[in-house]
Amino acid sequence: MSKKKVVVIGSGFGGLACAIRLQSAGLQVTLLEKRDKPGGRAYVYKQDGFTFDAGPTVITAPPCLEELFQLSGRELKDYVELLPVTPLYRLFWEDGFVFDYTNDVQKTLKQIEQVSPKDARRYLDFLSYTEEVFNEGYTKLAHVPFLDWWSMIRVAPQLMRLEAYRSVYSIVSKFIKEPHLRQAFSFHSLLVGGNPFSTSSIYTLIHYLERNWGVFFPRGGTGALLQGMLKLFQELGWPDTMQYGDSGNCHRK
Repeated sequence: MSKKKVVVIGSGFGGLACAIRLQSAGLQVTLLEKRDKPGGRAYVYKQDGFTFDAGPTVITAPPCLEELFQLSGRELKDYVELLPVTPLYRLFWEDGFVFDYTNDVQKTLKQIEQVSPKDARRYLDFLSYTEEVFNEGYTKLAHVPFLDWWSMIRVAPQLMRLEAYRSVYSIVSKFIKEPHLRQAFSFHSLLVGGNPFSTSSIYTLIHYLERNWGVFFPRGGTGALLQGMLKLFQELGWPDTMQYGDSGNCHRK
């Protein structure tokens, strides 16, 4: 019996991940990309001997990638090396204030105590809040499709209890009072293109996610991760499974 055929449009991380999952399930996948090579928002530019990652720079949920490769009996480590980043971020302010954002709670508390001892105590409450948001917003809901109003209404009580209607900055300010620290613990929504002053406080889950799994940089840049996923896709696929756009024309590679 011939395999069912599927077309996936777009070869960014999302498109490639979807295509790999479908191939692992036994479907024949054709991947369409309007640009001259894969990448989407993770497109890689090369010029004058230099390589530039145009999109994401770090990986914050490696278990998702590990699961993707395991679906086909592979190991992520055989395709790309993820290097742990320590500290996760180093933040600088114009007035000279510097904060090492780390997933070591004791080191974090020590830094907070140096500028605001009261906030050190409140930070532990904030961390507990972000863990709860992570459990509700990520563990329970990240994989759930919201296809109608009723599916959204069902989860409304949990989201209201977590004050999801408040902004990231507003929730952080509920726990943390020192201005620099408020900014340090609310900038994460910027990583997904959100404004901390208007984005839902659900995005504070990123704080716990990074503390739980860490932050990683693919050796060779995020383009190396893209190439690793592309290699897996091609290993699982059939001939002529990718189509790229070229000056408005579509051809096979």
